[in-house]
Amino acid sequence: MKIFIAIVLAFIIVDILIVLYVVYRRLRKKIPKKVIEEIQSSWKEIIRQKDYRHAIMDADKLLDHALYKMGYKGSLGSKLKKSPKLFKNINDVWAAHKVRNNIAHQMNYKIDEKTYKKTMLAFKQAFKDLKMF
Repeated sequence: MKIFIAIVLAFIIVDILIVLYVVYRRLRKKIPKKVIEEIQSSWKEIIRQKDYRHAIMDADKLLDHALYKMGYKGSLGSKLKKSPKLFKNINDVWAAHKVRNNIAHQMNYKIDEKTYKKTMLAFKQAFKDLKMF
């Protein structure tokens, strides 16, 4: 009887370890190296752009793509709502995304150099937080 209880306990412990491992792997959401290299290459192209508006739009799309590759679904806004702990300062990421929304939805929305730099730094930090830079 003691052997039976020991075997059952061993199976329970192994089952718990397997469940913990699966949960850990899902939360980790590692991106393949090839995808990281593609994102880094795209980022280099984005920061070379002369048009601030297009650069910000493309940086936002790239962040959306990165989160998609990590397994997050929906719009970038919904992805950010699901993943705030991935970022050191989620408010900066939201602010950068809001600048993108202003560009996309407001006619003649102007971007000065200060806003451009602050927005692009927020996107760059987001990629660093995701361990892509």
